[in-house]
Amino acid sequence: MDFVAIDWETASAFRGSPCAVGVVTVRSGVVVEAWGSLMRPPGAHVHFDEANTAVHGLREEDVASASSFEEVWPEVARRLVGLPVVAHNARFDIGVIQSATWTAGLRSPQMTFGCTLVLSRQHYDLPSYTLDAVVEAAGAVLDNHHEAVADAMAAAQVLLRVGEDLGMDSVQDVFAAYEIELGRSGGPDPRPCRVERQRGTASRAPEPEGATLW
Repeated sequence: MDFVAIDWETASAFRGSPCAVGVVTVRSGVVVEAWGSLMRPPGAHVHFDEANTAVHGLREEDVASASSFEEVWPEVARRLVGLPVVAHNARFDIGVIQSATWTAGLRSPQMTFGCTLVLSRQHYDLPSYTLDAVVEAAGAVLDNHHEAVADAMAAAQVLLRVGEDLGMDSVQDVFAAYEIELGRSGGPDPRPCRVERQRGTASRAPEPEGATLW
């Protein structure tokens, strides 16, 4: 079970305004590194919306002396090389990478990625699939929700617990057990992480439109 779990926090509704990142590296089912950083968003996207601050508690003054996204990105990118990337609501987190690198004039990497939100909807029967609800169902721990490293760690623990439940020890096998196709970012065949064919508990109603998924 080798993968990288990632979580971004953004300054505003624009996905290209990252202000914090958490990256957790898992090798053979064991967390070997948990790393994170605050950052100044790229370009002119330094304004912090009150709605975002209400979620993660960060303001412009908190990142004023932090490194820029352009300076932090190489540290993030090198941790992603050669491993599938996992996030809770990966559409958002992969979107942050794509938007922020484009804004900064950097190249967005090609990634294979899985979404623990998609996975948890198949594995658990819950009234809500927000990260804190899924972590509780998995019997894992989420300290300081909406702090980037804590959320990345929580997503990693969810995937590991689902793998334990299924008796599977690879990211590909865990997602394939529910016929979930891993996503692909960039390259000639980009695609989301999605259920190929509804099965198991997948007949449950989806989250209502506009629900907070992170």
